[in-house]
Amino acid sequence: MSNFSPLYLFWYVFPVVVLFAGKLCVTAFSLQKRFRLKAVDLSVPFLLFGIHQLSNLSFRFSIFPYFLLTLFLLGIALAILHAYFFEEIDYRRFFKMYWRSVFLLALLLYIMLIIFSIIQAF
Repeated sequence: MSNFSPLYLFWYVFPVVVLFAGKLCVTAFSLQKRFRLKAVDLSVPFLLFGIHQLSNLSFRFSIFPYFLLTLFLLGIALAILHAYFFEEIDYRRFFKMYWRSVFLLALLLYIMLIIFSIIQAF
């Protein structure tokens, strides 16, 4: 517990707060009806920022550039899969699938960073 600080606690609850705030914004501004947006669509930039901050606290360097490279490779792989299975790339479907995949990867990495920082604190 020597490396634990209250700042870690803020970054642990950050994704939950961001998801609730995103849900509140979607319902308050009727973004679901107008633009077909969901709370996860709004929370991705905040999760990316959180990944950068939490990795700086845990590792003393940011793993965000490596994650960004992973996201670029994910985009290339999804474009190839769309071209192969649908024989065309429908940009609306592609970007929606890509953005939601980015959310899933970001949330998974964020949870892994939280677990690593908890293990590192003990």
